Amino acid sequence: MPEPQTALPFEWLRYPWGPALRCVPLASVADHCFTTRRPVLPAGPGVPGDGWQSLALALGVPRASLVRLKQLHGRDILEVRRGSNDHAGSPEDGNWAAADASVSDDSSIALCVKVADCVPLLMADRRTGAVAVVHAGWRGAAAGIVAEAVGRMASRFSARPADLVAAVGPSIGPCCYRVGGELRDEFVTRGHAHEDVSRWLTLQPTRPAEQGVPGVIPVSANGEPPLWLDMWLVVADQLAKAGLDAGHIHVARLCTSCHRETFHSFRVDGPRAGRMVGIIKAVGARR
Repeated sequence: MPEPQTALPFEWLRYPWGPALRCVPLASVADHCFTTRRPVLPAGPGVPGDGWQSLALALGVPRASLVRLKQLHGRDILEVRRGSNDHAGSPEDGNWAAADASVSDDSSIALCVKVADCVPLLMADRRTGAVAVVHAGWRGAAAGIVAEAVGRMASRFSARPADLVAAVGPSIGPCCYRVGGELRDEFVTRGHAHEDVSRWLTLQPTRPAEQGVPGVIPVSANGEPPLWLDMWLVVADQLAKAGLDAGHIHVARLCTSCHRETFHSFRVDGPRAGRMVGIIKAVGARR
């Protein structure tokens, strides 16, 4: 099946293992891609499969230099400095870092995040070449992981937010992300402004679903109707509030549920769902 149409500045690339999405402005700063249902990733340590090896070859690093995370839907961030040896370790040893984002200025490694509806966010600094990858589910976004990642790039690698380029990859869209009303309270409790939360969570979807809304209708404890969450807007707004220029924030606007033949979706497939990968590699020092 052909890849879904995407608007500029995103484009499809063809690798030996299948198609992947690239953000053109981000590609001018750092090598990266967002995968689809290919390559197939092994289900866990010791399970046969060459998906990770395929990605390593595509980014030009050894397989053991793919920095992967034990994602917990929080706001912890792994830092990998150039010349250090204290990062995640090889995939087989099970010693991956427990975090939902990583930042680095090391061009010998590639940072990875796995998703199947959550937002994969990639960032790179046009001045220093440092990069970041973020797993932004609603819990992590509510907890502030997007701003935390921007702040960590600034404090650890002297990145200026205005110099960052960000790409928001395929994830479940506002057409299909039906949630309970309690999420509104979660965002507000975490300190997000009421006016922002009212834009992010609406009574009606802001665009139609192409293949039907997956999952069951959530039932709130107080009988509230379900809401529709726009995580694309959440992440873009949080990036802007963190200091990124609006012209450097690029959103693919490809829904993993609507395009379930191309992408994995936990809402569609449940525990059987596989994972896509957002992956990025720093360039050499530009200081």
